[in-house]
Amino acid sequence: MSTLSYWDMSNNKFGGVIPQCVGNFIPSLFMLDLGNNRFQGTVPNVFEDRGDLEGFILNGNQLEGEVPTSLSKCQNLRILDLGNNHFNGTFPGWLGDLPNLQALVLKSNGFHGPIATSSTVKFPVLRVLDLSRNGFVCPLPRKYFENFNAMKNMVNKGRKLEYLRLGRVYYSIVLVTKGGKRNFPQIVVDYTVIDLSNNNFQGEIPDIIGSLNSLIVLDLSHNSLNGQIPDTFGNLSEIESLDLSCNQLTGEIPQVLTSLTFLAFLNLSQNDLVGLIPQGKQFNTFDGNSFGGNPKLCGLQLPQKCGDYLHNPQLEEDGDEDGDDSGFTWKAVLLGYGSRALLGLVIGYLMFSSRKPKCFNAIGDAAECMILNKKNMRKHIYISQRH
Repeated sequence: MSTLSYWDMSNNKFGGVIPQCVGNFIPSLFMLDLGNNRFQGTVPNVFEDRGDLEGFILNGNQLEGEVPTSLSKCQNLRILDLGNNHFNGTFPGWLGDLPNLQALVLKSNGFHGPIATSSTVKFPVLRVLDLSRNGFVCPLPRKYFENFNAMKNMVNKGRKLEYLRLGRVYYSIVLVTKGGKRNFPQIVVDYTVIDLSNNNFQGEIPDIIGSLNSLIVLDLSHNSLNGQIPDTFGNLSEIESLDLSCNQLTGEIPQVLTSLTFLAFLNLSQNDLVGLIPQGKQFNTFDGNSFGGNPKLCGLQLPQKCGDYLHNPQLEEDGDEDGDDSGFTWKAVLLGYGSRALLGLVIGYLMFSSRKPKCFNAIGDAAECMILNKKNMRKHIYISQRH
């Protein structure tokens, strides 16, 4: 079969191993699709002479081992889908040297370790990156985001829709978007996706992600990310699905996210976010499921309502809430501080006019002690109620 261009055996029950001779009798192979079968073992490392190969799809099998390094010779490769197998090893960073790679899917495998970066990181035309459900660790690879040029300023403005395909065969893919799995029998080239969920990435979210303003789907959920949500996310003008749930994110929800007019799905639940949920535009369409599991977050979508103290985050840290059973509110504290200042002025005047500072110092200390004791007692009552 020396002139065979398309080899599609997908969606069957073929098993066994992929034979070594696959690299010998298909010299003109354009697409190889063995997806959704029962193939086992490792993938033959026999692709040195497969310069015409554009699609290599093995998803949904039981294959193991590392990604064949001979694929680096396939300079025309546009689609590499090895998802839902048992592949292992570290991230194959050498794939960044493939100048035409548009879709890289390694989800649901056994890849592990950090995603190492170097000065040669490229991926210039990558539009779909799915590394979800693996064992990747360490900070998110900032250097990669800087090089995802196909996810920047590539918004379709009235052009005819172009689909990702191999010749006359459309590439189909299953993606997790808007809270559930969605099958794309045909996927538009401009549909850009980054899914790094269900790993163990740590550290802060790089603000450079905000420069990927053509991004449609961003899923960083179920990791160990901390720090604040970058304000630069307000630049993701085309985003439709944003999932940052099940991390350790802190701080307030950036107000600029309300400007994302195409945002149809948002999940910020199960973090440590604080303050008032922004209101207006798309945010008014989200319910409590988008924000639950953040004990210090409040707003119309959640049972916990916001008091006046939310206008002063510093006061919030002292742990008191509006509507405390003790009748204690931050308005009372502010009035107390005002009264205390007035009392200080009166005492100061009397001290210097009567020339008896020690006496008035004792009075002042006693008054301050009473105020502090009363405040500490109320905080103790509040903490006891919280626990």
